[in-house]
This record gives sequence, structure tokens and C-alpha cells, in this order.
Amino acid sequence: MTTTTPPGWYPEPGHTGNGPAMERWWDGSAWTEYTRTAPVPAAAPQAYPGYPGAPEYQGYPGYPVDGTGAPGGGKRTGTVVIALVASLVLIGAIVAGVLVLGKDDDKSDAKNTPTPTSTGGRVPGPAPQPSDGGSGGGDSAGGGSGGGDQSPRGDGKSAIDAYDQISLPVLDGWTGSSSSTGAGLSIGPYPCPGTAGGTCSLGGVSAVPAVGAGTTAKTAEDAAKQDIAKNASDSYNKDTYGATTTHQQVKAGAVTVAGQQGYLVRWKVVTASGTSGYVESLVFPSPTTKQLVLVRFGFDIGGKAPGPDVIDQITQGIKSDTSQGSGGSSGGTGV
Repeated sequence: MTTTTPPGWYPEPGHTGNGPAMERWWDGSAWTEYTRTAPVPAAAPQAYPGYPGAPEYQGYPGYPVDGTGAPGGGKRTGTVVIALVASLVLIGAIVAGVLVLGKDDDKSDAKNTPTPTSTGGRVPGPAPQPSDGGSGGGDSAGGGSGGGDQSPRGDGKSAIDAYDQISLPVLDGWTGSSSSTGAGLSIGPYPCPGTAGGTCSLGGVSAVPAVGAGTTAKTAEDAAKQDIAKNASDSYNKDTYGATTTHQQVKAGAVTVAGQQGYLVRWKVVTASGTSGYVESLVFPSPTTKQLVLVRFGFDIGGKAPGPDVIDQITQGIKSDTSQGSGGSSGGTGV
């Protein structure tokens, strides 16, 4: 029986193994002048009968060029190879560009977005720390002298959040601190309860960018409602005060802060250690940057701790302040 090889693309008989695998068109009776780069087989190759006048080769699935199964006019091998190489070069350039831009964006974000330090129920040192980023009865919330006795304005009455371009009033007996990423106030340091040690405070306030504190809400009301539980957990944390046994919302609503429409949520919390306190999350847009500012309050209840009316007093004293721009840190003490 005579075997006839059907027309189609078959491995180039004269291919030496150098360069990409090539195929040549067999018209059913003889080799033609048409060649192409061999496609990669999708499955194990199927053996074809031997070609007339040539050794037997393993066949590849045929792919028609012009829709008829026959090659389109002219040799196209060079064009196909050049187009393939050009495509790979272009894809490589795009990927490299994306990686470089991504790296630059990461650096820019890290440089321009302040990240407040962790908050907690106690101050990790013997005295309130500046720009601690926390608040509450268990945290200085940025209290302390900040490395100097002069306030940013030189009057001992302001703690400036240079990033949000606002200031907090430093009331009599309070300690304030200013920095390029936030501001804080504290009063009444005392040894923390429990076995963790450290120094806690009777009252603490902190101001930081809301986004830097992990708040994702886009409105002042939603941001305040989102933050209040975390504020309570950070201000009266379990390691220092024991678990929070109860909490009660005592105040919530719109409020005007530094000429801007804001929102506050205030809770009363009771802890297993017996310490109870007020925590408040106050959010409003910065008068200058328009980004949301988060101000946290945490006041113990009883003894020499400031009352909730002082929360309102401090809120009323928050002002727009561009005196430091994006400057460094300093602090002051109310007298």
C-alpha cells in the first residue's frame, strides 16, 4: 500500500537545530517555498507518515494562515520573528515601568502619610510621651514637655498638629506637645494599675489624621462612629485595666470645630480593675487641608480627674493653625 502524505505544515527537513523550529508547506506531492515558525504543540505530538524523499519527522498540528489551510502569499518567517521579538521587548518595558512607578508611589506614600504610634492604656515611660498618638485615661495621648518648655507659639497655651494645621488649647495644669504628625495633651500622671507597670494619666487628648489612625470612613459622622470602640479599647486597654465590663453612649451629635462641621461620639466605660472613664471620638475636616482630623479624648472618672465639661472646653478651643507648616515638634505646659 502506498502512503500519501496530505498537504500541510511539517517540520523543515533541512533544519539544523539552530534558531527557532521552522515548518515548510507540503502541497501533497512536493515541498513549496513557504515557511513559518513552528507553533508550540498543545499536546503530545502525533506521528505522521514519512515524507517523500525525506526522513520521517514528528508532525505538528497544522494552523491555516489565511483561513483556507494554505499559506498566504510570500515568505513570512522573518516578519513573524521580528513581530514576536518586538512584542516581547514592549511587554518587558511596560512591566519594568510599572515596577518602577509602583516603587516610587510606595516611597511617596510612606513619606507623606504620617503613621501615629500605637495607643494604649499606659505610658511606656516614667512621664507622658509627646505625640504618642493615643488618648484616654490610660494614655498621655501625646502629653509631655516634648523636649522643651516653650510652646510652638511661645505662650505655653497651644499644642500644634502641623500636619492637620490645627492647635489644641493647653489648659491650666495640662501638658501639651506638638509635632509634624499630631498633637497631644495630658494631665495627672499616676502608676498604672495591674502588673504591667508604666505611667497612666487622669486625662489625655490626641489629634491625628483620621486616615493615619486607620479610619476608612469618608464623613465625620461615620468616622467618629467607626473609631469610638477602638478608642475605648486603646484608652482603657485590657492588659492594664482588665476587660471593659460595660459601656454606655452618653453623647453623640454634630458639633462645630474650628469653623468646620464635625461629629462626636462619647462613651462611659467601666473596666474590671474598677477604673471607669469617658472616651470620645471627635472628627472634623481640617480648615486648611480639608482632610478628616481625629481627636480622641479619654478621662478617668472620680478623684482629681477632669470632668466631661473639660472635653467640651477643649473642643471649643481647637483652632486652625498654620504657624508651623509641616515643622518639627515642641511642647508646652499650661500654667
